[in-house]
Amino acid sequence: MARPAAAPPRDTVERYFGLVETGRIGPDDRVELLALLVIEVADASLTQDRITKAAIYAAAGIPEYWLVNLRDDCVEVFRAPDPGTPSYRESTIAHRGERIALASLPDASVAVDDLLPRP
Repeated sequence: MARPAAAPPRDTVERYFGLVETGRIGPDDRVELLALLVIEVADASLTQDRITKAAIYAAAGIPEYWLVNLRDDCVEVFRAPDPGTPSYRESTIAHRGERIALASLPDASVAVDDLLPRP
C-alpha cells in the first residue's frame, strides 16, 4: 500500500527568524507570513462566526482566531486548532482593560479597548 505524501512544513515565525539568522534572507527583505491570526467582528453574525467560521479556521490550521463580540462587549480568543475535529482546543474571553498577547508573537499584544467600539 502506498504511503500518502507528507505535507510540506508550515511556515512559522521561528522558521522566518532561522532564515534571517542563516543569511538566506535579509532582515529588510519583504516576506509575508500569512494567516497567523484571523479576526472577525460580529454582532448579528455572532453564532455563525463562533461555530461555523471557527470550525473552518480550525480545519485550515489557523493558529489563532479572535472574535470581536459586539453584543457582549468582549473578545473571544480561540487557539490551538485541532483540524481533525475541527475545533479549537483553547478558548478564553478578554474584556475591556485587558490586553491579548498574540500566540505567534508573544512580545506583541493588543488592547481589547482598541478592538471594541468606544462606549
